[in-house]
Amino acid sequence: MILVVVLGLVPAAGVYARIPASEFMARSFHGGLAENSEFMPPTDARHADLPFAGTLRLRETEITTVPAAFESRKVLGKDAKIFPDVAISFISVNGDLVPTTQDVMLRGSLGGSRSLWDVIVQPGRVWADMRDGQWSRASFPFALVNARSGETHNGVAMFLYRKGRVSNLRFQIVQQTTPYYAGHYFTATGLVPATLDATPIENSAGVARTYKLSLMDRIRFASWEELARSVGADRLAGFDDSVAADAVVLAGLDYAGTFYLKFCRGAGGPIPWCDRARFGVWSATKALVNELALLRLAQKYGPEVFDSKIRDYVPSIAHSPGWRDVRFDDAANMSTGVGDGSAKVDPNDIFDGVATSYSSWHEARSSDDKLAAILSAEHIYSWGPGKIARYRDQDMFVLGVAMNRFLKTKEGETADLWDMLKREVLEPIGIHYAPTSRTLEPDGRPGQPLMAFGYYPSVEDIVKITRLYHQMGIWNGRQLLFGPRISTILNGPTSRGLPTGQAGKFGETNYFNAFWLPRYHSPGGCKISYPRMQGIGGVVVALLPGQMTGIRIGKFRTESSKGIHAYDTDGMADVAGRLGGYCGS
Repeated sequence: MILVVVLGLVPAAGVYARIPASEFMARSFHGGLAENSEFMPPTDARHADLPFAGTLRLRETEITTVPAAFESRKVLGKDAKIFPDVAISFISVNGDLVPTTQDVMLRGSLGGSRSLWDVIVQPGRVWADMRDGQWSRASFPFALVNARSGETHNGVAMFLYRKGRVSNLRFQIVQQTTPYYAGHYFTATGLVPATLDATPIENSAGVARTYKLSLMDRIRFASWEELARSVGADRLAGFDDSVAADAVVLAGLDYAGTFYLKFCRGAGGPIPWCDRARFGVWSATKALVNELALLRLAQKYGPEVFDSKIRDYVPSIAHSPGWRDVRFDDAANMSTGVGDGSAKVDPNDIFDGVATSYSSWHEARSSDDKLAAILSAEHIYSWGPGKIARYRDQDMFVLGVAMNRFLKTKEGETADLWDMLKREVLEPIGIHYAPTSRTLEPDGRPGQPLMAFGYYPSVEDIVKITRLYHQMGIWNGRQLLFGPRISTILNGPTSRGLPTGQAGKFGETNYFNAFWLPRYHSPGGCKISYPRMQGIGGVVVALLPGQMTGIRIGKFRTESSKGIHAYDTDGMADVAGRLGGYCGS
């Protein structure tokens, strides 16, 4: 069977009013891009005739593209035009279609698959339509990812089911965050052969229990229009006017206990279940989880953690003179004194040397291979650690390795940094699923979380983490994170961090503990800098005064992402000033 894919960012003509059941049963696919709303239950939907419980097994299927827009279909020895063979287990919980895992399901990253793609699946819905006879419908959002990269290709999928049988799976990819490998911006739609394995799902009660907890911990979402009615549209003017509309996937503002979604768009219209969709946020991972882990360790074991030496916990680099005095804090500040750039520091360019030898590290599979790639290209700057900021994903990865091994010295060899982070920080604040990419170890054991990128949060997860920062690491009366460091990170008039050479409207942006610190001058004369998370392609999460957070998930092409407009949050800061004020708010 051939999977037809329509490439480009414009929906195909001939949008369906409803996807008829016959199309799911067809031997070949002749459809086009449907409205995304057709993958959602209609207003006249009734309860599904029976709940779904089983494993949907999808067959590896070649993608046909129209037009053939990929620059290369071969990436990392795999084929970007192959939909992966994957087995996805679901149960129904009160009409919701709940996957048994929301972790990265490794397929393309493993040796036996021809496809480039791994898969992440989110909860959807089951329902019945009187026109489908004895069949019920099941739909869910998902993303194609690759464990060695960091983007998401977001889509929706639907299949029909009845007792003991399923139809083919119809899907469409409607949006993506910026791909690392050029040429893989695409819109896709097609039909994948599917079979049902009705073997009872292990721990279905636990899956349902965790899902119900996640529903209880949901935050309030509302529309931008509701916010405009509440505060006045004029106070929201300019929120994201500096970026092109077609370069942004999602934008919104967390304000006064509600996240106001301005848009969440893709080919075929608004993205269904946008609050559940997972997005590859690239380097925003550094502040969302790497710094979070460091602050948790400091809270548990004292602020001495910041001054711990990397070499004491990463044996393979212990004898490297460049890493002799590098502290955990230096790695968090991008100031290890080790890198691939020039010796020029006046003015400094934080990105000096960022691309040199990067691919050999990025494409290395195991933790040991990644550490070896770092050492093989090591260059020691004359200024040493803690002095000059030079941007390196490699240093954030090394910090993650060091923190993981630090934790093992405290809690035993079975301790795992990511498990600790989920159990002690993310779950208490209501984040019950935390998919991330890890290294791919030859013996099959769980690898090291990449920590520099590779976390796939929902927008709701981002809001919950930023609220924890805003509250100085306190949640329901418990101090989860080391508060004194957070008080230094958050907005204020004093300069902190290291210069980056990146200039904004109001002066140079600094870098401090995984955050960028742009300067801002309010119309009333207040001068501050505030923390901002950034990821390639225009991903920005701005922690603004008044416990507000502006979020924009972009999809700029890599060559455009260095432009100031990709990361400009002055408009967000203007809006926050109108809503809450500065210097005393």
